[in-house]
Amino acid sequence: METGQLIKKFTKEGNRKLDKEYSGTRKAIYQLAFEKTREYMRVGDVGLGPDEREILTILIANSMMQSFSLGYGIGKVEGLTNRQIHL
Repeated sequence: METGQLIKKFTKEGNRKLDKEYSGTRKAIYQLAFEKTREYMRVGDVGLGPDEREILTILIANSMMQSFSLGYGIGKVEGLTNRQIHL
């Protein structure tokens, strides 16, 4: 199987694991995203309503989960091929 296809396969696997096995990691990501939203409001001196805060928190969390899944996929491919993957 081609390296790109392996990365895609393992990235999807990482995403599924976030839903099941790594639910604690998922909760931690949401907590970090919530803290980043509060920090953004404090540093940027920006007031956000509850709905806006929730949207920003979800956006940050989804980005972090996507990065986690991609890193999981790349790590698995590197383990199989014994070589570094550069994007």
